[in-house]
Amino acid sequence: MSYFWKTFEDGTTIGTIGSEGGKIIKDEENTFGARVTLEGKGSVAPASITLGIYGLMFHTDFFGSIEEGMDCLELFKARIEKLIAHYLIAEKDRGDKWEKRHDDLIEEIVSKV
Repeated sequence: MSYFWKTFEDGTTIGTIGSEGGKIIKDEENTFGARVTLEGKGSVAPASITLGIYGLMFHTDFFGSIEEGMDCLELFKARIEKLIAHYLIAEKDRGDKWEKRHDDLIEEIVSKV
């Protein structure tokens, strides 16, 4: 599903200051409604990733280096894709375990990488 990711606002945010006070290095949006932003040299840590799933959640993780953040960015995107795929299950086809799986996927996204 990774082909649904695109550079946020055609890259106009790259180089600007992000929500953690750092310079935005990478900023991507999933067309199903999610965003991941990697910042360097923020006010709290050498790197941070802020992610949001529109209308559902917002989360920030901090890293010791930009390289570590870059590696984790792809992991966050993969985790978000799994949650998006879960939402694509038609309501009529959602069984008793759908809600539990949903909660597990959210927990996976916010668990430390």
